[in-house]
Amino acid sequence: MEDHGKLSKHFWLTQGMARTLGVNVNDALKDGRMARGAYAELVAACCHCDRAESCMAWMGQQTAQADTLPDWCAIKPTLEALREPA
Repeated sequence: MEDHGKLSKHFWLTQGMARTLGVNVNDALKDGRMARGAYAELVAACCHCDRAESCMAWMGQQTAQADTLPDWCAIKPTLEALREPA
């Protein structure tokens, strides 16, 4: 079982990276663009990535909505696919 503190940290990192990209994960869950199981897998992928400190630093440097996530982000493809077209 995952350490609760680690799981909580990565839950919030996933939310933060999504928000920085302009993705509302809760809306994606509500409107069916993302299944709950897929969301759990997304958080798990974040948990298994060793770049959490880099993510936090990157998010801290953002002053506006980002156009893309860093290439090293384990959840980049999924979050970018959830972004609503402008």
